Amino acid sequence: MLVLSCSSPSERVIEADREIGALLAGSQERVLGGREAQLVQPTPEAAEPPAGASAVPAARTIDLQGALLAGFSSSREFQSQRDNLSLAGLSLSSTRFDFGPQLNAALTSLYSDAAGASSDTSSAGTLGVSQLLPSGGTIALDTRIANQRLGWPGDSEQYETSAEFSIRQPLMRGSGYLVSHEPLTQAERDLVYAVRQFELFRQDHAISIASDYFDLVRQRSQLVNEQRRYEEALFDREKAEALRQLDRNDDEDVFLARRNEISAENSVLVARAEYEVAVDSFRIRLGLPDDEPIVIADEQPPFSPVRLDADSAVRAALANRLDLTTAAEQLDDSRRNVVIAADELLPDVGLDVGYGRSGIDRRRTGPGAGDGSQLFDDWASHIALDVEIPIQRTLERNNYRAAMLGYDRALREHEELLESIDRDVRDALRQLLRTEKQIDLQVAQIEQERRAVAVTQIRYEAGDVENRDLLEARQALVDAENALIGLEVDHFISRLRLYRELGLLSIEPSGMWRL
Repeated sequence: MLVLSCSSPSERVIEADREIGALLAGSQERVLGGREAQLVQPTPEAAEPPAGASAVPAARTIDLQGALLAGFSSSREFQSQRDNLSLAGLSLSSTRFDFGPQLNAALTSLYSDAAGASSDTSSAGTLGVSQLLPSGGTIALDTRIANQRLGWPGDSEQYETSAEFSIRQPLMRGSGYLVSHEPLTQAERDLVYAVRQFELFRQDHAISIASDYFDLVRQRSQLVNEQRRYEEALFDREKAEALRQLDRNDDEDVFLARRNEISAENSVLVARAEYEVAVDSFRIRLGLPDDEPIVIADEQPPFSPVRLDADSAVRAALANRLDLTTAAEQLDDSRRNVVIAADELLPDVGLDVGYGRSGIDRRRTGPGAGDGSQLFDDWASHIALDVEIPIQRTLERNNYRAAMLGYDRALREHEELLESIDRDVRDALRQLLRTEKQIDLQVAQIEQERRAVAVTQIRYEAGDVENRDLLEARQALVDAENALIGLEVDHFISRLRLYRELGLLSIEPSGMWRL
């Protein structure tokens, strides 16, 4: 032991490294040993399906209504939020149980024996009930019956009984319904908040699914446009090569046509890959089976101009918003916390009143047995007044100050929410109006680009302009059409969000909205 205790620090480090090295080596062998032999290798893609292979399931077409229905039934996100609402209900149920009648009962039995002593058999049963009163006091009733038997029949046997009724009522700190039932009050409010929050989530969930769906529609339209541009570029390249053979253009025109074809094909590949990834992500979000192919329906977002008076829209939002109602009630919670914290500064003054009856019955079960029944013959009562002198209230004082600061902060947040609602509603109306004007301008721009393509096509065939001019005109048309789709989707989603801001968006169980 002396030799081991005299080891130098460097020797201890070497010993620790050696032990750790052995542990790591053993762990790596257990965890990773033979792993390569267990790896599953994917098979190469077959050129043709093998004979007898199962047919690929038919693709499922998803429109907006189908997407919303799936999002409100099989979506994991929706199910998690619904479970959170159920947990809030369970929490209130547990709290209500705590404030209901509390029953307690127990049965005990004991047999004991020892050398030179008589055997002893004892048993007892207790039953009690207590209830918290609206005044903050507690009323209770406790009963007990016990039996003790010494030896076998012929020896003595004893019964004990008792019943006590008591009332404990605080007179200062902790008295009153507001203080004593605060956990129940807060639990009931929390469930109301959870219901409102779940409804707001349903609205946001529906808007988000609609946004994702129309984003897919937009991507698909852009893919179609890119595919059309590629087909035109392919035709232009073949035409440029044919004209070159006839010496009607030069090598630079052929080079530009080929470069445009490569660029258009690359754009198609990128657009298709992004669209497929987006479709897979959308299917995962909806909770659809991964082995079921889906096709996004070509559904255009409905366009409906919004014309609302800004002042009346703000008034409607202030009257309808669920989150604003919750914020106002949470402000009331903070105010109530100040009152409860102030109550903690009071001294403890309690009144305890009790009355009970008890008795003991001793009897013999053998020869000469007698029955001296005295069950519940004795009585006892008490009245007590407890007064605590509040010498130290530092913790309670700090809690009271913290509650006041919490109320002031909640008041500021409520005022900020009111101002932000006013700003957001007015800004949403301005953005919608701007988007509507942009849509009108974009429609006119598309018409101009189509005319430009037609004119450039005629001039190109006449040899007045180069191939590059025609390519640029076509690309400008594709870009304008893609921009219009994006603006229409943005306007539709912004309109839904505006009605959500106004508190006018109602969501049906299927996920579809009513405006």
